[in-house]
Amino acid sequence: ALVAAAPAHASYLVMTHSPALDQRLAEAIMARADVAWFGLIGSMTKRRQFEHRLRARGVSEERIAAMVCPIGLPGIADKAPAVIAASVCAQLLMAWQARAAVSTD
Repeated sequence: ALVAAAPAHASYLVMTHSPALDQRLAEAIMARADVAWFGLIGSMTKRRQFEHRLRARGVSEERIAAMVCPIGLPGIADKAPAVIAASVCAQLLMAWQARAAVSTD
């Protein structure tokens, strides 16, 4: 319901306790054509599993490629929760800043 109610060009960061819930949220997000950014916490293994399931549900390769998983800035290998949080915050700020720059051009 929250995904459906979100404004156009919203950013989505999915990091729940449940892979099944992550999957349902990913499918709802991917069903929207107006997503600005979508990040999913997880490993490359989780990404491959989600890619397979999303393809099976008819999600385009372009949409799947736009999904950010694993999340966080490249080159930061530390998996401590605070490091992941800071890295994801920086990643979102960069995405929002890039979007704002395109909007003002």
